[in-house]
Amino acid sequence: MTTFATLMFLCTLTLCTPTSGKVFTPELTSKIEQFVQNLIQCREVVGLSLAVVKGNETWARGFGVADKASGRPVNSSTLFGIGSVTKAFASAILTMLIDDSRGKYTWETPLKNILGKDFQLEDEFLSSHVTIKDVLLHRTGLATSSMAFIAGFPAAFTREELIRRFQFLPVVGLFRDEWNYNNWMYALAGRVAEVMGGASWEELLQQRIFQPLQMNDSRVIGYNVEVDADNFALPYVRLGDALVMSDPVIYKLTPAEAAGSIASSADDMAKWMAMHLQGVTSQGDTILTRSTLQAMYSPHIILSPDTLSSDYVTRPHFPVTFNSYGYGYAWFVASYRGYSVVWHTGSLFSYTTFLMLMEDAGLGIFISTNSGDSGTENFTLEELFFYITDLFLGEEPWLNISNACQYPAPWLNTTGWTSSNHTPILPGGISKSGDFVGEYGNKLFGEIAIMLNGGKELLVRYNRITGKLYRTNVDHILMMEMDGPLAFLSRTARGLRYFNMTFARADERGRYQDLLVSAPSLLGTDVLVYKRGVKTFEPPGGDVSESSTMSIIVGSVFILQSMLVNILTRQCL
Repeated sequence: MTTFATLMFLCTLTLCTPTSGKVFTPELTSKIEQFVQNLIQCREVVGLSLAVVKGNETWARGFGVADKASGRPVNSSTLFGIGSVTKAFASAILTMLIDDSRGKYTWETPLKNILGKDFQLEDEFLSSHVTIKDVLLHRTGLATSSMAFIAGFPAAFTREELIRRFQFLPVVGLFRDEWNYNNWMYALAGRVAEVMGGASWEELLQQRIFQPLQMNDSRVIGYNVEVDADNFALPYVRLGDALVMSDPVIYKLTPAEAAGSIASSADDMAKWMAMHLQGVTSQGDTILTRSTLQAMYSPHIILSPDTLSSDYVTRPHFPVTFNSYGYGYAWFVASYRGYSVVWHTGSLFSYTTFLMLMEDAGLGIFISTNSGDSGTENFTLEELFFYITDLFLGEEPWLNISNACQYPAPWLNTTGWTSSNHTPILPGGISKSGDFVGEYGNKLFGEIAIMLNGGKELLVRYNRITGKLYRTNVDHILMMEMDGPLAFLSRTARGLRYFNMTFARADERGRYQDLLVSAPSLLGTDVLVYKRGVKTFEPPGGDVSESSTMSIIVGSVFILQSMLVNILTRQCL
């Protein structure tokens, strides 16, 4: 093979950027490759995308396979869903539009001044005062719901319609006093950008970021690419002990794309990180000023007290501590070995992503996998971050090939880290099952149908969620096991996971009128109320009783908000 041909072959695996070669030496990259290959084997990772930026040099590689059946390998241009790492793109677009407005808009501009009088939230004060800054910092006090996010919306449901119905999203926290991670607020941010920019969020993303940075691989899932496309790493999930390809339909987040729908490659994410670290595009253009970037990275709000007081934060567990304490505009703020770090993760079913920037060291790392919910995918990303960062800081890595596969042991005991159900499942049929049957609606999040099948089992249908209900030791509390395309959320590698469905307000015939839904094990601790007979697509207005009911009920179920919050900063959609 000629020298030229050899270089062209290497460029299919590695981002070819003219450099002096002083940073990414063969010795250094070989260490990283060996460490990654070891993790892929012991963690059963299917495919992995990796990009590292150091100074003005970049290095990007693919590992493993994008398609198990064909053996198609991951390369540096293979697409992965990056989940909530999308949020930094959403905040960047809003930042550009604020700068373009020359004072017309600021971070403190109330959304009502942008979206108009039709923008209405449950609370009138909140409607008039919530700002762009509040939305990006997750400090609105509005409810989040992972269950509704997973269930999805009809394809024709627009962002404009979604935001119009935010008047039915209940207030569950203190405005500006609490950090409460909320995907719906970034769906709102996407709509705000559309109104400010006069184009769709996808068009703004292409025009303002993808084109200037020459991120030619990058797409938006459900808009101009699907996860089963030829250049995509296929989405594998753990269904019990089996590794299976998941249904592509569950990856469409319409109309909430701004919260987590970008698909990108190692090559493109290297360009994104390089812009942040160097302040300019590869063409020397400035799309975000240094002062603007610093505003995005600043810890404008501390994380929730439950997070900051968790054992993981307050006690040293590892030889080197990595702790997060604040949140900027779609960036967690942390420290590692005395260096300031901004970072974010993204989790979209099979895809798990980690991106970090260490500005003072001129270092950026992007990692993404397509290996499903095995319970160890976050460990893989953390280990790579620690190992690669130590190498570039000139420190002896505290993780290595000999101990990486046992991480977080021996430092942290993970015994008992399994899917837990705080309400025990009981054998036998559900008594008076007819009292549960019917449709329960939420004027924002759609209808849940409870049905009896021929075998007298109670079944659930909620958009793309389907499942079966089981009895507990409390007659009106049932637990759902998901089946169908989302069965892997219940049949996990760590055991069975159930989802609470609490029925309330029985009428004189014993038929329940309200259904309370929560999914704390999916990091969505708020409880949403669905009411018998309520239709989502009836013209809204006047009757906000379901959200008012929610505000009363939430006090009695507030204990749910402490469940699993200690891992909130370790895995975000």
